[in-house]
Amino acid sequence: MCVCRCSPTQKALITQKIALYTKKRTAAIGDGGNDVGMILEANVGIGIVGKEGKQASLASDFSIDEFKYLRRLILWHGRLSYKRSAVLSQFVIHRGLIIAIIQAIFSIIFYFVAIAIYNGYLILGYATIYTMFPVFSLVTDEDCSESVVLKFPILYSTLQKGRVLNTKTFLIWMWKSLFQGTIIMVGSVVFFHESLTNIVTITFSALIVCEILNVFSEVYKVNSKMVISSILTLLIYFMSIGLLRNYFNTSYITWEFVLKVIAVTLASWAPLHIARMIYDCVDPSEHQKIMK
Repeated sequence: MCVCRCSPTQKALITQKIALYTKKRTAAIGDGGNDVGMILEANVGIGIVGKEGKQASLASDFSIDEFKYLRRLILWHGRLSYKRSAVLSQFVIHRGLIIAIIQAIFSIIFYFVAIAIYNGYLILGYATIYTMFPVFSLVTDEDCSESVVLKFPILYSTLQKGRVLNTKTFLIWMWKSLFQGTIIMVGSVVFFHESLTNIVTITFSALIVCEILNVFSEVYKVNSKMVISSILTLLIYFMSIGLLRNYFNTSYITWEFVLKVIAVTLASWAPLHIARMIYDCVDPSEHQKIMK
């Protein structure tokens, strides 16, 4: 909608009413001082640096030099920002929920004991150095190149359907947390029935590796930042096993132990990954159809 020959107050009022009656998020684009009110009223303000000065540009969320750059800003950067934010937000929820599921099942198995399975540096490290780098590397993912996005604007229009972040995707992530947390905890008890006192090391090791694998299940194109962040996380975790002797008992760690941990990890991660691959083959998205 183009608004011209109006006062700054009128432009801001029109923007407000459009958002009120359409129930949509609004973006306002202007290049002059009389557009500042409209830009501030909109959900997203875009200022164009022009002959009328930089008032609109300074008051906006995004500043561009020419109107033609708006196409790249919306179709490329806007699309990537939405997809990355959606995956990252749901992954962070999953990361917190899966550890809560493990705690709940741990309490149930051990007769509702009121003891935290992870405490101290473990729970602190899980939310920071053990999972932070791989999870936040998701924001570097690109499902397709810029030229493809600009050539097929339908890739942007599909986001308007809200399929990337909605109730359905949230429930799917909840199911992932429930499934993986249950498999890790129950599988550890079944495989290591003779080492119940060392359940912390077993489940925590499987949990960290599973979270790293989950990152690679969600990305479309693996890049060097993802690989480096995952390797760095594993190195930090292996070092902490040797340093934090109060939390980890290294006396029983053998090759058999390692193989069992790998088995538990694969049992929690592989079924969901295979199910997603099958679903993508049966019902591919617009992006997958275009890339093929």
